[in-house]
Formats: sequence, C-alpha cells, structure tokens
Amino acid sequence: MGKLRGAQTLLILLAATFACGGPSKPSQPAKPPPGPAGKAFAPLSIKADAKAPNQAVILGTDEKNGSTIVPIVGAAAKGLVDAMYVKLGGKGPASGGSSPVKLSTAPNTEGSVQVGIYEELSGGTGTQWRAGVWMSAFVAANTLGKDLTDFTFSASSGGYIDGASASGLMAGGFLATITGAKIDEAATMTGTINPDGTIGPVAGIPEKFKGSMEKGKKRLGYPIGLRMSRSAATGELVDLVQLAKDGGAEAVEITNVQDAYKLLTGKQLPQPVPVSETEMALDDSTTKALDGKFHDWQKRLAEEWATLLQLQQGGNLPRLLIAMASFAQSRGEDAEKLYKQGAVAAAYSKMLEAWVFAASATDTWDVLQKVQQGDVPAAAAALDKLDKLDQNTLALFKKLGAMRPTTMGGHMLMLSAFQSALRGWGFKAFASDEVKGARRYLDRLAGKRKEELKTPAAADALVSAVAPAIVLIGRTYAETLQAQQRLEYESEKTINYMCSLPNVKRLSTSFQSASAAGVNYFDTLLIEPMAKSFGMPPDAVRTRLAMNEPDYLVAYMLSHMTNMEEGMPRDLKKEWGEGSLAWNLMSLAANELAYSISAQLIAKHYSLKVHTDYFTGTGPTVEHEKAFTNMLETAEKTARASARAARIATGAIPVQAKLVYQMATVKRDGDVSDKIDALVSYWMSSAYSQTAVMLARN
Repeated sequence: MGKLRGAQTLLILLAATFACGGPSKPSQPAKPPPGPAGKAFAPLSIKADAKAPNQAVILGTDEKNGSTIVPIVGAAAKGLVDAMYVKLGGKGPASGGSSPVKLSTAPNTEGSVQVGIYEELSGGTGTQWRAGVWMSAFVAANTLGKDLTDFTFSASSGGYIDGASASGLMAGGFLATITGAKIDEAATMTGTINPDGTIGPVAGIPEKFKGSMEKGKKRLGYPIGLRMSRSAATGELVDLVQLAKDGGAEAVEITNVQDAYKLLTGKQLPQPVPVSETEMALDDSTTKALDGKFHDWQKRLAEEWATLLQLQQGGNLPRLLIAMASFAQSRGEDAEKLYKQGAVAAAYSKMLEAWVFAASATDTWDVLQKVQQGDVPAAAAALDKLDKLDQNTLALFKKLGAMRPTTMGGHMLMLSAFQSALRGWGFKAFASDEVKGARRYLDRLAGKRKEELKTPAAADALVSAVAPAIVLIGRTYAETLQAQQRLEYESEKTINYMCSLPNVKRLSTSFQSASAAGVNYFDTLLIEPMAKSFGMPPDAVRTRLAMNEPDYLVAYMLSHMTNMEEGMPRDLKKEWGEGSLAWNLMSLAANELAYSISAQLIAKHYSLKVHTDYFTGTGPTVEHEKAFTNMLETAEKTARASARAARIATGAIPVQAKLVYQMATVKRDGDVSDKIDALVSYWMSSAYSQTAVMLARN
C-alpha cells in the first residue's frame, strides 16, 4: 500500500498552480443596495420575497423566528479575488503565492443552470478546480436563500489551475458580487467549501501565506482549527498568526462562508440562529415506529448469530471472512448499547449495518463450504439465489411512483424513500457485474480435486472473489427494505403543499450539474491513481471500494441516472412520463443524493486527509484532527440553524433532518470512523432542511 498512500498523499497535497495575469479592476455598482430589513413569514409564504430579483431572504436570523431581507444588485456585477496557491515538487522547495480570479454574477431569467468556467489556455482548468467553482456557486446561492438557477456565475483564471482550496474564497466572492459589496484588495483566504457552507482544511498554508504577503496581502484567512499548520517545505508546524504578524499582516480564522464574506468585504451577512438541541428530538410516534423496525433487524441478525460465532472461533479461515464476521459482531453490540441508551435512530442504523455484514459473511461461508465439499454447482446455485434477492426493487419503485403526496412532509417522505431505494439500485448495478465475475471464478473451479479446494490459499482466493458481490447484494436488499420501512416510520403530518414540477426539474438539474463535477473530481483524486498504481480497470477499483466506501458507487450511478439509455431509469421514465411528479421527484432525490455524497467524499479525502487502506481495511486516520473537531461542532450548529429555516419556510422541521441529526449526535463520540459518519450525517441533516426550504420557495 506504500504506492497507493504515496499517490493519495501527492494528490491531496497538490494545490492550485496558476500563471499570474493582469486583469483590469472589476466594475462595482454605482449605487450599493440599501441595508437589510427584518420580516416575519408564515409557512409556505416565502416564495414572492425569496424569488424577487432585487432581494434575498435569509430565514431565521433571530430566536423569535424572524428573517432578514437582504437587498442584492439585481444586475450584472464583477469582482476580483486572489487565490492562494502552493507549488510542490521541482528542484526547489515548496513555495506559495496568489493569483487573480475574475468572478461575475448576473440575474438569470431563463431558469436554466448557467455556471461558466473560463480558461486562458486550453485545458488550463483542472477537474478539482471546476468542482470547486460549482460548489462555490451552489453554496453562495443557497446562503442567500436562492436557487442556483436564479443567477449566472462565472470564474475566469489564467494559466494552469487546479485544486479546490480556493472554493471557500470564491463562495465569499460570489456573495460579494451578488450583494454589491466591494472586495478588499488586501484580503484573501484559503479553504474548501463544504455543502453546508462551512470551511474545510487544506494543506500548505504557511507557503500560501508567505507568497500572498509578498504580493501585498494584509488580511489572510485560514480554516478554523488550523492555526498550527504544517509547512509543505519543511514538514514542521507553523503558527499562522505569528507568521502573518511577522510579515506585517493579520491571520483570520474562517469558520463558514459568512466569515469568508466578512473577510473580503468587511461586512456582516445575517445568519440563521440554531434551534435548541431539544427541538431536534424525534416525536413519540416516530420513536415508537423506529423501535419496532430496530427489533425487526435485531431478529434478522440473531438468525445469523450462530454461524457468526462459529466463524469467530474457527481456525485457518480466510482473513476477509473473519474480518466481515468481526465487523458485524461489533456493529451489533454497538447497536444494542445505543438502544439501551435510548438512541433508537442510531441503534437502528447500526443494526442494519451489522445485518448486512453478518448475512454477507454467513452467505460467503455457505458458498465456501460447498466449494470445499467439491460441490461447485451447488455453490454457484447459492450465489444465483442471492442475486435474486433484489427482485422486489422494481416493485418498490413503482409503489413509490404511485404516491400522490399532498403535504410538505409527504413530498419529503417520497424523496427520502426514493433515496434509499436508489442506494439499493446503485449497489445492484455494480453487484450484477461482480456476480458475473464470481460465477466465472466458480466455473473455473469445476473439476478440481477437493484437496486443492480445501487449501488456505484456495479459500482466501475464493472469498476475495465472491465476497464483494455478496456484500453488494446485501446492501441492495437492506436499502430496498429500508425504503419500504421509511414509509412507516417517517411522519408526513405537516402543512398541505403541492410542488411546482417545472421548478422541481430546475432544482434537479442544478444538483445534477454540481454532482457530476464532484464525482469527476473524486475520480481524479482517488479512483484513477488507484487504478494506475494497481494496474486495475477503474470499474474494478470502484467495486473494490464498495467494501469500505459504498456511497461512492451510489454517487457515481446516480450522477448518470437521468441520462441512461437503458435499464430501470429509462423504463420508469418511459412508463411515468418525463413530466410526471414521480419521475421529477425521483430525479431530484437522485441528483441531490449524488451531490451530497460527492461533496462529502471530497471533504473526506481532500480536505480532512482521511487515510484508509481500502485493500486491507486499515484505518481510517484523520490528519487535521483539531480542524476536524471544529468542523464537527460547526456542522452540528449549522444543522440546527438549517432546521430553523425549514421550520419557518414549511411550518415544521423535517423528520428526516431530525433522524440523521440524532444519529450524528451519538456517533460524534465514537471512533474516527464514527466521527466521520457524524460529520456526514450533520451535513445530511442540513441538506434535508435546505431541501424543504427549496421546495417551499418553489
């Protein structure tokens, strides 16, 4: 794994390397918009104010559920920011600097997604940079209570540029151009933008600071928790505050996009106030329903327990099989503990995960035993039987497509159920190829002597060949069943509501564009280097990653779903109609989920520098631990702030937001893996609340 770690480290450390240009100063509005004003909203009454071209609405800016109307330019505007960079490699030591990026925004009356990325040289902008621009535009619009389709965005740079470390800067810059605020030429910052608007850590900050100060920068922003930052040149920790002071500048800690805006403009943008933690508690009916589902999965796990114990105590078994059994057992024990503590939502999630690996371990063991007994046809038949467990997936999609929600909660329920079902479909799409490969492997074993089939080497090879397929089948089955169960434990007793299909389609297109950029970014960050390092096809690497990073497969499939020309999506689009409620809500569910997952993967592998050996299961470890802790705290507060916005816009906090918030609150006290899950869950909580707001304003 040395080669893989080296490739990952090189990519994660690599930042934007640009050629400096000499653009003219951007034009500024002759008359800045007036100051903000307060207003109270009844549920489902924000549309007129939120969609008005000359103003933005930031919901929940005080504890009494008041909101703030923020005037915006309502015309084309330009701004100039200086992106920090660090150059790695070459003959000399690492060095840094800053390079100009021209930003522009304008009202968009066409209702289509318009994000332009301009380059001075052909191929001058890299995949990571492009993804950063998309996320910056998306977050900037959402911060102002707007949709991506309400504006046109563009970012223009010179030379060759890549990396996402300037995405937080660009998000703050886009907010400045939209609101008509002048950007301070002496200010710049570094840090990635997360999907909830928080700022994530990056590498090489000491070199970036030095290079920026050499160009006259006096106010330098850095991600929260990274005051002590490692030098890319020496490998030693550097105090950024002292470094800036010694250079006649000021180092400013940046928590979120609002801080980025303040750094660049000197102005404070209103922010939503978080609801209390008690207001994120689940209601009694949801808790009771979840309790029943927990016991359903507990019973399923118990049916696998005897075989699991046998595997745990057995000798000379394949290491992968033992690892699967141990993982299932530990997750089951965690689920029991959480249930006794009253954390039913987290216990349910853990128990489902435990069952997937328990069932996969026992099913793999069954195939192995049949092979070792010399009955390869029986082993193949057992695999074929497992492959048919997803036969109710299509029926579930049709059941969801037949729903006709009349409330906001009903629309959110339909979206979340679609997302679980789509996860299952994503796993199944990859499982099909894996099953074919496993079958071919079993066919090659036919005719071999029992003595050959019983060797430890043969057992290891067989488990490695069939286990990935069986795990994917298990995930398919579990996600499909969970989608059905969501219909029973996610309440829809909320205000009456009917969505606008054209607007839902525009929302879906926005998420699709952003998710495609994010998935391509992750491919260049991890998939392509792994494929090259191990001499494997990219699809083989994707499937292998499913054991430790299953959501990547989901994001990859869903980002391509609406354009597929064959298979389940095409058939459902044809049956339901492209203009139907079912197809548009499923598309929105798919594209929003793909965007969220791709953003999470970028933060995990680029920003936080999470290291995991995917071929041995070693890890994970987080390099930026203090920054990670601060990100968790900020994401938790942001989830509660987003909940207030959703409650104002729709009359209630979505139960989906509460569910994942509760799971995150429990997991944040666990190991590194659990803490990462907690961060992702807080982001998902914010995403559910933001989706409710998006539906309300459309």
